[in-house]
Amino acid sequence: MNGTIDLNASVEENLTVAQKWLEDAYEWGIAFLPKLIAGIVIFLIGWWLVKLVCKIADKAMNKAKVDKTVVSFLHSILSAVLKVLVILCVLATIGVDVTTIIAAVSAAAVTVGLALKDSLANVASGTLIIMNKKIKVGDYIETEGLKGHVVKINMMYTALCTYDNKEILIPNSRLTSNNVINYFVHEERRVDLIIPISYSDDISKARSIIMELINSHESVLHEKNNRVQVDRLDESSVNLIIWIWCRSEDYWHMFYSMQERIKEALSQNGITIPFNQLDVHLMNYERSDKK
Repeated sequence: MNGTIDLNASVEENLTVAQKWLEDAYEWGIAFLPKLIAGIVIFLIGWWLVKLVCKIADKAMNKAKVDKTVVSFLHSILSAVLKVLVILCVLATIGVDVTTIIAAVSAAAVTVGLALKDSLANVASGTLIIMNKKIKVGDYIETEGLKGHVVKINMMYTALCTYDNKEILIPNSRLTSNNVINYFVHEERRVDLIIPISYSDDISKARSIIMELINSHESVLHEKNNRVQVDRLDESSVNLIIWIWCRSEDYWHMFYSMQERIKEALSQNGITIPFNQLDVHLMNYERSDKK
């Protein structure tokens, strides 16, 4: 009999605990439900606004003719940042303490930033290069002794192709922190040649021959200041400096073809192009032996 009473008491106690738990859960649910609904509404509206803002940003960048690589990169960054903000707002709305989450994320971001500082610098530099358009695909550039045509600009590096078909990969941060020579940024370029002639040759005659070649060349820009002048009096030659203007795409054709034509024309007209030589003079000495 006592066992039955104890069992009934235990069951009643458990039922009371369960009922209290259900009542507490119900009260918590009633209190939490508005926050949950508000969080869902904020999430849906926020997600829609993220897509709208990204779409507007894409249209603005495309209208400004920003490179597609930059558009894609900035789109992904903007979308990620806005989505994180939306999630934090939702968590704060439903009552989660986001300060701890923000602190943890900040610490992780600092750690990742320190580990990837070189990569992040390259990404930032790549963005600047593409947006500023100071270096474009097809340009012929020189930096730190490296020369080549720009064939690709990525977010991390810029690829150059040399004339002998070698590929050079340069980190973007090196391009923004060092001097860069862009040979074909303008439509017109000047070809500078140094042609030595002998001291015994007629300078006026040599100048006349070279100017005739310049005036007859098919790629010369005649409205420019093309000229032939004495550059310096060297040890074994009179050096003539030649300025020839042409379109940038004709530069190398002009550079090589004019040297060949000048050499042939000067040789045909008896103008000597000197070269380094060594004269050896042998002297005869009579030796007298002293007795």
